[in-house]
Amino acid sequence: MTSTQKTAARSKPTAEERAATKALKQHDRVSIWKVIPWSTHSFSMNALIVLTAYFTIYATDTLALNPAIVGGLLVVAKVLDAVGALLSGLIIDRAPETRFGKARPFDLIIIACWAATAFMFSTPGTLGDVAKYIWIFASYVLLTALFMPLYNANNALYTARVFPRREQYGDVAAKTGLITVLVAIVITIGMPIAVGAAGKDPAAWSLVAVCVAVPFMFIGMIRFWVFRESPDAAEVGAERVRMADILLVLRTNPYIWVLSAMSFLVGIYSANVALSYYFRYIVGDLALQSVVSISFVALIPLMIFFPVLIRRFSVSRMIAVSSFIGALGFIVMMFANGNLVIIMISSVMTALAALPVSFLGPILIIDNSTYNEWKGNRRLESVGGALFSFATTLGQAVAAAIGGFVLAASGYDGTVDVQGGAAQNAIIGLSSWVPAIFAILVGFVALYYHRLEGQIKLISAEVLARRAVDVETAVIPGAPLSGTEAIRVVRKERGAPFFRRHR
Repeated sequence: MTSTQKTAARSKPTAEERAATKALKQHDRVSIWKVIPWSTHSFSMNALIVLTAYFTIYATDTLALNPAIVGGLLVVAKVLDAVGALLSGLIIDRAPETRFGKARPFDLIIIACWAATAFMFSTPGTLGDVAKYIWIFASYVLLTALFMPLYNANNALYTARVFPRREQYGDVAAKTGLITVLVAIVITIGMPIAVGAAGKDPAAWSLVAVCVAVPFMFIGMIRFWVFRESPDAAEVGAERVRMADILLVLRTNPYIWVLSAMSFLVGIYSANVALSYYFRYIVGDLALQSVVSISFVALIPLMIFFPVLIRRFSVSRMIAVSSFIGALGFIVMMFANGNLVIIMISSVMTALAALPVSFLGPILIIDNSTYNEWKGNRRLESVGGALFSFATTLGQAVAAAIGGFVLAASGYDGTVDVQGGAAQNAIIGLSSWVPAIFAILVGFVALYYHRLEGQIKLISAEVLARRAVDVETAVIPGAPLSGTEAIRVVRKERGAPFFRRHR
């Protein structure tokens, strides 16, 4: 054997090295059989969001309420929702450790979520208008300002305390996205048929709400019973969170504001408050929305490769590309004119715009928490999740205001079966070019956010090194206080202002 052959033989990985590499890669994967019960949280929340999306048309058509007043009440409710989202993060981060964990007990709030939803859609049709406004406003605020924020804000902390590695976050998010899309197809096919059959009958709407609430309430509790928190999965500070800790993070972490801006814009275009009106008055049948939902099957091949895409491309760039595709899909809707084939094409493209933000948002929230720790501050996963939810809710408030006032200004009348030309144009605009503008803005914000994501692996490495040294310092007096020589060398070589040490 020549020297060249010997060198090649030595450079070829041994069986043991290949096995070790394979084991390391497998360590970053999460079994699909573990992801399925973890995804039940998303199943229940998806059904809740789909059903509550019909709230506006329920109020204007079934309860015969004024769209401008309904829109105004929704704006007030969404502002309260946003405040509730912020407070929920503080509540969860300050929650005590229990025998069930810290974040895990909040999964049981799904019971209250579905109870409030069933109550909201059970408004008696015989009530006067003022009583109807009070009924729907009170129940909507309870649902969206109290129960849903608490149920959602625990997700980032719960994820971080069940799965120990960032690579696992991406794997879980990608697989959860695939499974949830499959379930969402069933939900979005069945729900329009149910509410379409209910028509404008208040009693029928109440029956639909109860029949949906009961099974999805139990589905939403599955994650609580299956997954226990692991104290070793994420750093958990023993010191109670103070308001000063939160204000410090908000002041020193610019990326959490960039992420919130992205969430705000997504909240505006993803609300799509006019879609149900589009099917009832432009297509001519609300139940046909279920036929269009079948087109989401086209997303399945993409979702199958979602885990691979997550490992190859950054989350922020995936969000940017999908947002631009979604904007194009909204533009396509301008020319649909009720044609189901064109609407199906548009629906697939616009659904693609919302998926990465919905399923990958928790990863970005946890990255922000790691950035906070890197700067010497509290991680505050739940506060980050609450701020993300806060921004989304504000976006939905803006969408509700735009929708309500545009419909009212166009002469929309929910008591008639055929709308005038101005009202139809308003419905088309609210379903097409208006959300397209905000989808484009999301894409540019996501590209800017990539500045943090491009450095997060190095930041995470230093954070882990600091934790290890902190443990060593506690055992060995005089050990270095933070960092490792390797990390210091990397930081020095990079030399970027972004990597200056913050104390």
